[in-house]
Amino acid sequence: MSADDIEHTLFVCRQVSLYRVPPKATAGGHKSGEWKVADKIFTGRLKVTAKGEAAEVRLEDADSGDLFAMCPVPIGQRDIAVEPASDSSRNFVLRVVDPASKRHAFLGLGFQERHEAFDFNVALSDHEKHAQRAKDVSSAANSAASGNAIAPSIAQSDAATLYKKQDLSLKEGQTIKINMKRPGSAEGAGLFANLGSKGSGGAAVLKPLAPPPSYTPPQGQQPQQVSGGQQWQGSNSNSLLGNDFSNFTSASSSQSKDKQGSATPSSWATF
Repeated sequence: MSADDIEHTLFVCRQVSLYRVPPKATAGGHKSGEWKVADKIFTGRLKVTAKGEAAEVRLEDADSGDLFAMCPVPIGQRDIAVEPASDSSRNFVLRVVDPASKRHAFLGLGFQERHEAFDFNVALSDHEKHAQRAKDVSSAANSAASGNAIAPSIAQSDAATLYKKQDLSLKEGQTIKINMKRPGSAEGAGLFANLGSKGSGGAAVLKPLAPPPSYTPPQGQQPQQVSGGQQWQGSNSNSLLGNDFSNFTSASSSQSKDKQGSATPSSWATF
C-alpha cells in the first residue's frame, strides 16, 4: 500500500448547517446575510479528508454517518470549490458534486463558532501547500532522472534567493573611504580634539602637560629658611597647625632650653 492510498482526516466539526443560496447577483461574492432560516436544508457533521493530492469536504449525518453531500477540492482550485462569504468569516459557499451524475450545485455552509471556520480554512490551505510541494519535488526528480535541467518552481526560487550567501569582501581595485574628524577643527571639537597636533610627516605629536599651579602664601606670612626646608611664620601660623600642635611645639622648645641651660635639674640629688 502506497502513501497515496491512505486517507487522512484533516479536520472534523461536529455541527454545521447547509443553506440554499440565491444566485450571485454581483461579482462581489455571496452574502450570508441574505440566507434565510427557512432555507436551511441540513444540520450535521463536517469532515475534511485527503487522499494523495485529492481533498474533499464531506457532509455526513451526525448519528448514522451517512453521506449527505460531497465537495471535492482540486489542487489549485480551492477558492472555486470553497468560496468565503463576502460579509462573514464564519460562512462559505461549497460547490457540491453528485458522484454519480457529476452535476454540481452551490450550498451555503455556516459554522457556529468563528474558530471552527478558521481551522477549516487552515486545514484546506495547509493541504494545498503540502500537495503543491510534493508535486514540485516529484517533477524535479523526474526531470533529473531523464537528464533534463531542473526548472525550479516559484517557491524554490524564492528560497534560493532568501538563503543565497552574500559575498561582502572587497573586490580587486575597490577602496573604502573613511571620513575622520581632525583634531582642533570645529567638527572634531570634543574630548580628544586638543590631544595632539601634527608634526613633520603628518605624525601626531602629543602636547606636554601643563605644570601644576604655584602656591601663594596667605597675606601676613613670610617664609623662613630652615634646615629642613621653608617654615611659614606669621600671625596665622598657629591657626594653620592647630592649637594642640602649637602647644606641643612650645613645650618641646622650652624643655630643650632647660637642657641647654643646666645639664642636671636643680631638684635632682647629686651622688
